[in-house]
Amino acid sequence: MLEHTRYPTAFIDVWRLRDGTRLTLRPVLPQDAALLGNMVTRLSPTSRSNRFHGSIQGLPEVALNSMSCIDYARTMAFVITCEDEDRGEQVIADARYIVDARAADSAEFAVMVADRWQRRGLGRRAMQALTIAAQQAGLRWLHGDVRARNVPMLSLMRRCSFSCTPDQEDEDLVHAETSLGGLPWAGPVASRRQGLWRWLPWRSMVPSDVQAASGSFHVER
Repeated sequence: MLEHTRYPTAFIDVWRLRDGTRLTLRPVLPQDAALLGNMVTRLSPTSRSNRFHGSIQGLPEVALNSMSCIDYARTMAFVITCEDEDRGEQVIADARYIVDARAADSAEFAVMVADRWQRRGLGRRAMQALTIAAQQAGLRWLHGDVRARNVPMLSLMRRCSFSCTPDQEDEDLVHAETSLGGLPWAGPVASRRQGLWRWLPWRSMVPSDVQAASGSFHVER
């Protein structure tokens, strides 16, 4: 069982878009599992492919519970929400990191923004919060993989001061990484092929064809 730290309320942020829409950024809560599931289901096939590197329609309940029940220490996750008149609170963006198993000073991150909310600054806002949380946690590096065809995401990474380097073995992948402590990047410790699937203890419950197609979570703008 995870040893949870206190819910980090200091990260809660509320603001309005130019059209007056009120948005809230906050650390994820256990009760967000269903909201995360709804968001994944509503993603376009392209966005789901960019995020999960495979053709899936949604995530099983155990996976969503793993994403929403975190310890706020080894794993940190933020959601951005809005209020829908018909459906109530909705998750429209998710950003998270998990500390590398063999390097306590670095973490792998992932970002996802619902299709209709992309290009409205949510990805950058989420990444800024994630970077601050990582710095406060004493991490020195953040790293993640972006699909080479995801030009908007690569642009976001560069705006957030991440360096982007093509994978030498897989031309479809670009490694995004940044130093949080002024030290040079030492390279990801974990296997590139594992990626963020290792976050999820339910991996064995996912069909093998999806696992093979996925390989890792991929950052979405």
